[in-house]
Amino acid sequence: MPTLRLKHLYVIAAVALALPAATACDSYKDDVAAVQAADSIVPGKSNDALAREIAGARGSIKWSGAKAERYDNDAIVLVTADIDRVGQSGADHKIALEFINNRETRKIAFEQAFIDGKPQSLLGGALTLFLLQLD
Repeated sequence: MPTLRLKHLYVIAAVALALPAATACDSYKDDVAAVQAADSIVPGKSNDALAREIAGARGSIKWSGAKAERYDNDAIVLVTADIDRVGQSGADHKIALEFINNRETRKIAFEQAFIDGKPQSLLGGALTLFLLQLD
C-alpha cells in the first residue's frame, strides 16, 4: 500500500511541475495576437497581413513571444515574426520582424528587422525586401 501512495505522489509532483511549464507556452499568446492585429509598419495594414505579403505564396510564418531582454521591464514583450521566404528562383531567405508590446501602456512598436541574419535599418530593410520580391 505505501508503494502505491508513493507512485501517486510522484504523479502529482510531476503534474505540478509540468503544469507551469505548459501554461508558460501560452503566456505570450495575447501579446502575439495584439501585435498581429496592430499596424506598426504600414498604416492601415496589419502586421500579420504585412508578414504574409513578405512570405509570399511559397513562404511560411511563425509568430512567437518572449521577454524583451533589451529592456529592464517585465511589461515589455518581444514578439517576432519569423518568415521563411522562398523566391521564384528557389532561393531561401530568413526574415525576422521584431515588435515590442508594452502591456502597461498597450502600445505596440516595430523594433527591428533581420534579413538572412543581418540587422536592417527601416529604409535598408524595405529596399532589401523589395529586391527579394523581384527574386
